[in-house]
Amino acid sequence: MNQKKNLNALFVGENTDANSAAMTLAENIEQFLLAEKTAGEYAAFVRNIFKETIAAPADDPVWKLLDYLESDTDFYTAPASTRFHGSKKHGLVMHSLLVLAKGIKFAPTMLAGNVEIYFLTLSCLFHDFCKIGMYEIKVRNSKNEKTGSWEDVQFYKVKEEYLSFGHGVESMLRLNKYIAMPEPWNHAIRWHMGAYDLSYLDKFSYEKALATYKEVLFLHTADMQAGLIDGV
Repeated sequence: MNQKKNLNALFVGENTDANSAAMTLAENIEQFLLAEKTAGEYAAFVRNIFKETIAAPADDPVWKLLDYLESDTDFYTAPASTRFHGSKKHGLVMHSLLVLAKGIKFAPTMLAGNVEIYFLTLSCLFHDFCKIGMYEIKVRNSKNEKTGSWEDVQFYKVKEEYLSFGHGVESMLRLNKYIAMPEPWNHAIRWHMGAYDLSYLDKFSYEKALATYKEVLFLHTADMQAGLIDGV
């Protein structure tokens, strides 16, 4: 049995080496995030997760996805929001990595059973795929409360031309252009905002997804822990 297959059964409890590797990854992510890095360092760290921990084969579509993220997007420099969690340069990748670390730690209890770490990692890292290309930097004149002088201050704003199918749906669709995600994880990405992003009719679909797939509550919980509680 190869390394990736072992890791696919990460939290079954029958493979202590795989369990240990996953928990070590979570700890390494949290340690890595203690100090801000360059875009290149974040990109290398994410790539190394799929190379070393997951051991994705050379023909795996994840490599084309990572090439795209590194060459044609702002995934490694964009903020996670305009004024809430991660509202700074590199905020999106920092938030995504922390969601993965939280997810690995939550998985043994929330996803008890056969968990594919490959799809768990993809879902946690790219649940906010919709935020790629979403923001731009603007400048406004603001008063410095300490000096009393007026200064030009940069801030993030959603691009006026930005168009999407909605937060969760857009992220799900973009990720599936590169990797065919299983239905439970598609639902997890689609509904990861939970009750924060629901219309009246969405409420019924969301509750059905919650009752059908444990991955839905799992990803929402990891996302809220990282963004709302930890503020990353």
